[in-house]
Amino acid sequence: MKIYLLLCGLLTFGLPLYSSAEDAPANSELVVDDAFDNAELGKGWSVNTGDWKIVDGVLRVKELEQDKHSAAARHVIETGNATYQLRFRFVEEGKTLHFGFDPKKGELKKRGHLFSVVINRDSWQILKHVDKDRPKEEPNEVLAKQTANFEVGTWHTLNVTTLGDTVTAHIDGKEPLTGSHPSFTVAKPTLVFRCIGDGVEIDDLKVWKQAK
Repeated sequence: MKIYLLLCGLLTFGLPLYSSAEDAPANSELVVDDAFDNAELGKGWSVNTGDWKIVDGVLRVKELEQDKHSAAARHVIETGNATYQLRFRFVEEGKTLHFGFDPKKGELKKRGHLFSVVINRDSWQILKHVDKDRPKEEPNEVLAKQTANFEVGTWHTLNVTTLGDTVTAHIDGKEPLTGSHPSFTVAKPTLVFRCIGDGVEIDDLKVWKQAK
């Protein structure tokens, strides 16, 4: 029943179950289109930790040992119901890519990230993040997980759709992951990127917001 309702909701709001790199979602507005063709990160980007450089038209990311933290950066764009798309690949000693969201301040009584799609070399998952003020009551929670092989040097396309309290993620031809939580309905003011290891490459970032 939940799957049926999810399908109906996606069709009602004009958001696709899957969006290819060539097709924009119906009933949507393209609000981010970054091919990383410039020498430096553009407007809306902020780097927290790690090394983030544009090299040969792609965003190359690696951890820095002195940070003692995963490489982290944000792109400011407020979304609700939306579709997000990017290409990624692991290179050299890259281990993990997180693509996720923060909750909008004042809309959720929580300290910490909202959720992420977490991609490792041998698996990927949708992770609801811990409330750092209430770690026992609201711990990290894996909502969906799948084993997979992401070979070093191979490009993959990640598509994520947020609709109400539900997030659906696709990578290439793999089975999609879906997870839901009441907190996911809040506005999301930033895209959060975190990378572990050396390194991860990202390209062709696009975001479509549901047209009002």
